[in-house]
Amino acid sequence: MATISLKRIFLIFLKMGSLAFGGVYSMLAFFERELVERQKWLTHEEFAESVVIGQMTPGPPIVNTGICIGYKLKKIKGALAATAGQSFTGAFMAVLLAVFYVKSKGNAILASALKGVGAAVVGLLVSVVLKMAKGAIRDYKAGVFALAAFLALALFKLNPIGLIMASGILGLIVYGKRA
Repeated sequence: MATISLKRIFLIFLKMGSLAFGGVYSMLAFFERELVERQKWLTHEEFAESVVIGQMTPGPPIVNTGICIGYKLKKIKGALAATAGQSFTGAFMAVLLAVFYVKSKGNAILASALKGVGAAVVGLLVSVVLKMAKGAIRDYKAGVFALAAFLALALFKLNPIGLIMASGILGLIVYGKRA
């Protein structure tokens, strides 16, 4: 991999932050395509690991994922460049949209458009989940972990952070020191 400049990290994360819509899970597909397939800055496994770290840390998961990736690429300066690029457009647009939304609240056309966007995001989420499952579930043990986590969240409403921590501990027990 060629040397990656801070400017390039900032611009790629600015692009992703500007063009990725729909929340963290729908943005993951866009991030993976850009960082793994187009830029080839990460492997699929490194991307998945960054997503896990982004989910485990406090704050917005997609920003945390970007921080982790930026750090992997260029340490602290890379993390700062990724965060600045990724957050710039979103912060600016959030302020503009908040003003528009407050002024347009109750508008039937806006409500209809938001319902359509919400439905499309569900499709994007399914796509991301399937891609991540193909990369992460490589044996029956990982399948059991995934199914147990799903059931623990869906049926028993367990705390996701506690579930992630427990899964890490169980992963050490089940897989030992093999990766």
